[in-house]
Amino acid sequence: MLEAIILCGGQAWRLKPDTWVPKPLLKLGDKTLIQFQVDWLRKHGFQNIILATNQKFDLEDVTLSLEKEKLGTGGAVRNALPYVKGEQVYVMNVDDLVSYDPRRLIEYANIGASILLAKARLGFGLVELKGDMVIGFDEKPKVDFYVSAGHYVFKKRIIEEYFPEVGDLEKSVLPVIAKEGKLRGLKLDGKWYTINTYKDYQKFLEALRNGEFVI
Repeated sequence: MLEAIILCGGQAWRLKPDTWVPKPLLKLGDKTLIQFQVDWLRKHGFQNIILATNQKFDLEDVTLSLEKEKLGTGGAVRNALPYVKGEQVYVMNVDDLVSYDPRRLIEYANIGASILLAKARLGFGLVELKGDMVIGFDEKPKVDFYVSAGHYVFKKRIIEEYFPEVGDLEKSVLPVIAKEGKLRGLKLDGKWYTINTYKDYQKFLEALRNGEFVI
């Protein structure tokens, strides 16, 4: 059985005042963001889908792992662990949208855990210099290094041993298991969109309208 935890407790503060709905409830056409991600997982064969959240959603055939207080991403995963039936689980941020087969990342978790990697675009225009002469510009190029795309796979034993009751997995878990040789990285060969700002949101809506992103 393929199982996944969607981290979806965000309040979308960086999207305000353009929109005041919680981030999981952002509209993507006729669907909410959380429904879009659930449908994406189901398309790829996931049966047990757990929502790690501090709010309730009106969705069918999902399990809610509710937080009574803010736990951070690491604490949220640990809090959701009792709902995981098998020995590993796919973990993803609700606002990281990718076009690839998530089962590939599962294959990469054989040593304990895996992380999806992508190349991001620089948020500023790059100025090309020769001495003190400006010779050209490159508008928001892709950087030549990889960043986390917000999708992971963890063996249950890794969560039990390394994840905190309260805290973020990005700070308190990933650096530790990487140092201990228990984390593999898969380089994404598809598209990655992350919705942090209203501009990001509009960019993804445009990609959907133009057929540049297909679930």
